[in-house]
Amino acid sequence: MATSAQTLATIIETLSVKYQFDKDSAIDHLATRELLPKKLLPKAQKAVTGFASKKAEEVAAEHGIVPDGPGSGKDGKWTLKDVQSKMTAPAATKLLVSPNALSLANEHKIDLVGRKGTGKDGRILVKDVEGWLPAEGDDEDELDISPRALQEATANGISKADLATIHGTGKDGRLLLSDVKKYISESAESESESDED
Repeated sequence: MATSAQTLATIIETLSVKYQFDKDSAIDHLATRELLPKKLLPKAQKAVTGFASKKAEEVAAEHGIVPDGPGSGKDGKWTLKDVQSKMTAPAATKLLVSPNALSLANEHKIDLVGRKGTGKDGRILVKDVEGWLPAEGDDEDELDISPRALQEATANGISKADLATIHGTGKDGRLLLSDVKKYISESAESESESDED
C-alpha cells in the first residue's frame, strides 16, 4: 500500500514529537537512504546570483561580464538584454593629444583617432600634426569622407584612388559610411558574377 507524501510527513512529525528526535535530521537520514518520495526530499539551496536567468549568467560568464549596478530585471537582476547591451557597448578610449595639437588638427580637419604620436605614451604633439599636414604645393584633391566611412574603407582595403571614384551622397558630395558599404557590396556582387563566367 502506497502512503502519500503528506501522510508520511505527518507520521515523521508525530514520531519526532513522541520519541523526541529532530524531524529535519530524520528526513535527512531517510533521504540519504533514498526512502523518501521526491516531494519530501529537502530542497537544495539555490545560489543567489545577480542574473535573472541561467542563459544571461552563461553568456555573461562566457564574455567575462560582471554586473556593475542594477539590471532591468526583477529585484535589479541582470537580464539577457542587459548582458547583450554591455557586450555591444563601445569601449571608450582616451585620446592622448596636447591641446595645441588638437586645435591644429581640428583647424585642418585631421582625424587623430587611431594615430600615435611621438610624445610620452604615444601622445600626439604639435610636431606630429604638422607632419601629417599636406604640403603647401600639393595639388592632390583631398577626399571629403566621414571618419567612420574612412575606417570602413581602410578595414576593407579600399585604396584612396578607389574612394575617389565613389560618388558621395553626403553634403557637398561627402563620402558617408553608407556610400562605402554600397561600394563594398557592389564590388562583391561583380566579383561573384565574374567567378560564374
